[in-house]
Amino acid sequence: MTELDEKLAVALTHKLQAVDFQTALMLKDQKGKTLTWHEQEVFPSASLIKVGIAAYVKSVWNKQPGILTEILTVQPDQRVAGAGVMHHLAQTEWSVRDVLALMLSTSDNTAANILIDRFGLTQINEWLAVTYPGLQLQRRFIAPVIDGRDNFLTAAAFLPAWQELLAGTDEYAQVCRTALHEQTERGKLVYYADDLGFSGETFNKTGDLAEVEHDCACLQQGDSWFDCLLLTKFTGPKQHQQALTLQRQVGKLLLEKLLKTAN
Repeated sequence: MTELDEKLAVALTHKLQAVDFQTALMLKDQKGKTLTWHEQEVFPSASLIKVGIAAYVKSVWNKQPGILTEILTVQPDQRVAGAGVMHHLAQTEWSVRDVLALMLSTSDNTAANILIDRFGLTQINEWLAVTYPGLQLQRRFIAPVIDGRDNFLTAAAFLPAWQELLAGTDEYAQVCRTALHEQTERGKLVYYADDLGFSGETFNKTGDLAEVEHDCACLQQGDSWFDCLLLTKFTGPKQHQQALTLQRQVGKLLLEKLLKTAN
């Protein structure tokens, strides 16, 4: 892999070295230049695994393009609290397209469970194991962890799935791009976009647990862009704040680089 711009790579590496909790980074630009940091370490996936679910549904859509209009009925046991809005809405019938969009844009847990039940947890997990080794979907959302069966990822496995989901101009890519562009959680890698007057496009998917703050973003300015995945796992409120600060600082460096390139 081609090395990233040296000054930017050094600045990012210094940020990662300055913290004493678990981190991983995968970064790629439009020229295929990359920077990696602990990319093979395993992390709890939190809501980032929803990108893996969307990637699997895309593999089905490739063979059955009409599937986006299929109507799914929300069952009572699929309604779970936490992220998203579907659990408290009265509507019970939704198209696959809208369920997919809600899962990505609001990180909707109910939407994710509906898709897991429609396509099969085992089938999705087995497909991920072959297609993106390192992504594991082993339980529904808000379900208890039994015998260590949880959802996990590595940075090296996740970024290719992310890039494939956004690639192209077909109908499925447009649904995903729109949902990730309208992402409701903007407190990490894209945090400084408005303050910096960033006029480009941002797409991101976040994930968080009690001791996890993840974010993956595509930051695009004209023909220049970065795909960046930053994973963090920490302990306690002090490190939690440090993890959020790290996310924002890394995003700021990338946004500033794109703005400088544009000028």
